Amino acid sequence: MIRTDADMLDLAAARQFARRALARQWPGEAFGLGSLKPDPGAAAHVLCAASPDRLLVVKVYASGASEKAQAQFARQQSVTTALPGIGPEVLFFDEALRVLGMRYIDGPTLAALWPRLAPAARLMRLEQAGRWLSRFHGLSMAAHPFRPRGPLDWLAKLVESHRSGLREIPEFPIFERHVAELESFFPLVRGRPSQRAVLHRDMHLSNLLAAPGGLVGLDFENTRADEPLRDLVWLLIDAMARSDPEQYAHIPGAALARGYGALMAESAVMIFIQRMVALGIWAATPARPSQHHVARFVAARQVAELRVPLFVAGRA
Repeated sequence: MIRTDADMLDLAAARQFARRALARQWPGEAFGLGSLKPDPGAAAHVLCAASPDRLLVVKVYASGASEKAQAQFARQQSVTTALPGIGPEVLFFDEALRVLGMRYIDGPTLAALWPRLAPAARLMRLEQAGRWLSRFHGLSMAAHPFRPRGPLDWLAKLVESHRSGLREIPEFPIFERHVAELESFFPLVRGRPSQRAVLHRDMHLSNLLAAPGGLVGLDFENTRADEPLRDLVWLLIDAMARSDPEQYAHIPGAALARGYGALMAESAVMIFIQRMVALGIWAATPARPSQHHVARFVAARQVAELRVPLFVAGRA
């Protein structure tokens, strides 16, 4: 996708928009601004705003991201109203300036914490993350028969994109074999009991803050329902990639499962979904991957090869 000027916002412009929005909310109050995610040009900038009377976080969006800004505001306000403390409280949203103001949360992300944590502490944090996701999904969880045709068509498009040269999927012959195996699952899982919930859809350790009162989630904007396992597998693979991507996936998976509890889906459906999500992460590996991309690919390959569910199956 080609980015235009409307899709990008430099830090200096973000600071100007932030100051104007803050002046509208608290006239005459002087704020210092510090960038929490330094980036010369991005679709959005996250800034810490501090005055003698208050401390908050503001997220400033590029003009091309107006709909995304509105979506995050609406979704985050809805979630944090229903479950106070699960995410930063929304303080204001300036639609004209595309500035979202949120309560400041004192704590590092799990991604920043991860390298300093012992293996047992990592498992404890994953259990906490499982509990956080269970609460988050619980707001909208509902029984739903599983529909594998859409995911299978999506995987077929990934295969075709490699063959046509639009993308380069590493270890493609093995990837293609996995896709063929999942196609054979179709009659076994079609219409079988499962469930859906509105997902986070960007579930990784960088979007969970280790606050004094427990984990706090960031970056809510999705409103589409899908299988809860998508978020769980994304988080699991990110955690594996930041630890040992060749580790036995059942150990971190069991920690997430202890926190999350049973999923109301049959084992065959769960195996299909976890493999399908892992293959999507596998296919997204860039042609020139970073060290983290390589680790994520290795972790995804481990999960794609599993023929048993990593999480607890219950009764739908």
